[in-house]
Amino acid sequence: MLNQDQGPIQRYALVDCAVHDDAFRELTSRFASVRWYSLFEDTPEEDLLSASPILIEVPADDTRSALHEWLLPYERRTPSVTWIDSHLSLPVLGSMLTSRMPCVINDDDLVVLRFWDPRILLGLPSALDAEQRRHFFAPVREWTAWEPRRRQYYTITAPSDAAPVPRYVAMPMPLTDAQREQLMYYDKEVLYDRIVQHWVETCPESLDGMEHAMVREIAIAAVARCSSYGIHTADDQVLFAGLMMSVSPSFDDHPSVRRGLRDESIPPDERLERVIDDLDEAVWDQIAQNKRYDALFEHQPSALA
Repeated sequence: MLNQDQGPIQRYALVDCAVHDDAFRELTSRFASVRWYSLFEDTPEEDLLSASPILIEVPADDTRSALHEWLLPYERRTPSVTWIDSHLSLPVLGSMLTSRMPCVINDDDLVVLRFWDPRILLGLPSALDAEQRRHFFAPVREWTAWEPRRRQYYTITAPSDAAPVPRYVAMPMPLTDAQREQLMYYDKEVLYDRIVQHWVETCPESLDGMEHAMVREIAIAAVARCSSYGIHTADDQVLFAGLMMSVSPSFDDHPSVRRGLRDESIPPDERLERVIDDLDEAVWDQIAQNKRYDALFEHQPSALA
């Protein structure tokens, strides 16, 4: 027996029309009988239908038929389509998802959480805290997205105690800097790509003779070692990796660098820049002369004091 406020499980597709110029026009012309809801409804952007995230009710008998075949190329072309199973009706689910768009950063800045982008969605379970997960996933039973790098689907199942949290119903959900960074780089492969590209652009001679897989392992080690100092912002991790490759793989062996990276009186996202600014040229020369190439693959700082 279904609860009074529940109906049977319904399948929906959520499409980011902003990245497909023809998506909204084709939806309304080719699938005129299909019901849909814009998540921009009742927002300042409600007139931007052709660039809005559109929630589409998938007919129960639509098993890989015309609607699925139309959505599949969009899904594979760029991260822009997710699939939702929910007991809620289209307007109710759409309204609840719209209410999850606004988030607060930096204490009072209002931003939009673009969860209809699979690159953001797939990072939410690990980025949100337990209470935020209970609230965010309350309207859905399962949420599925195609991950292009691994070429497979991943499904997020709502927590068993999922339910709207009163304080997030009354005010936008806050996101810390660390949560924002995690969502931006939910898949560390994106960050590794950025680091490798940074090396290619700034110190290509350091990569001479290295297999791509080896370069990738060095990028992974660089991120892990930077994170061990409590430094998690993507820009700082790219900078840390750049110093490893262009100055010395073991630059953080130096006591002055080590002290600066561990200085708890300085916010983590300011430590690396502070170290760079504070050390004079003679110290950097010393660091370059005492480099250890085996440090390229170290995921933790060396045991040096």
